[in-house]
Amino acid sequence: MTKNGIPIDIPSQRKKAPTTGKFTVPKDFYKYKRFATMVGYEDGCNVTVTAPMGHPEFKALLAQGYQVIDIWDRRDIA
Repeated sequence: MTKNGIPIDIPSQRKKAPTTGKFTVPKDFYKYKRFATMVGYEDGCNVTVTAPMGHPEFKALLAQGYQVIDIWDRRDIA
């Protein structure tokens, strides 16, 4: 800080941000071809979710009030 209270940005003295880990896709998602992008509202925040349309998780999200905004097919399946 300067004598006037203005903070000085020194990159070497910044605190490191914690890492959250890597997201892993459940193995059973790979057997599905058609997916849906859904939007919902949880804990005061808008949430966007992608789930396979035939999976039980998709049906559970619909029951929670999520709305389908886009339907798409995986490209890596010929």
